[in-house]
Amino acid sequence: MTADARTEVGRLLDAARAALAGTGTTGTLPQRRRARAAAVVARAALELAVDARLVEHGLDLHHATMRSRLICLSAVVDATAGDAAAVAWAGLSSGCHQHAYELSPTWAEISHLIGLVEAVL
Repeated sequence: MTADARTEVGRLLDAARAALAGTGTTGTLPQRRRARAAAVVARAALELAVDARLVEHGLDLHHATMRSRLICLSAVVDATAGDAAAVAWAGLSSGCHQHAYELSPTWAEISHLIGLVEAVL
């Protein structure tokens, strides 16, 4: 992974942690919005990290679905990182979308998923 990509992923993960803590660049986030905001930013970091890992192995799959990219990451690059990325992507995607019949993700869930994104690096 290039240094620029690693820096950008790290910056996004820091922003996700800040959103989870309630302190973002726009000020204090309401408690009910923190986990969802952190999930959105962490998912963006994960997608960037997966793309960067694939590109460093000669796979430019920006046109492919994220599910396809995750399969390629697991099969070609690193099975452990691919599994962590798949779990993180599913959890963060679920945390990004609000449905009336589902509970919002908890601080602990999003914090754990951010840790999985770091494992992809």
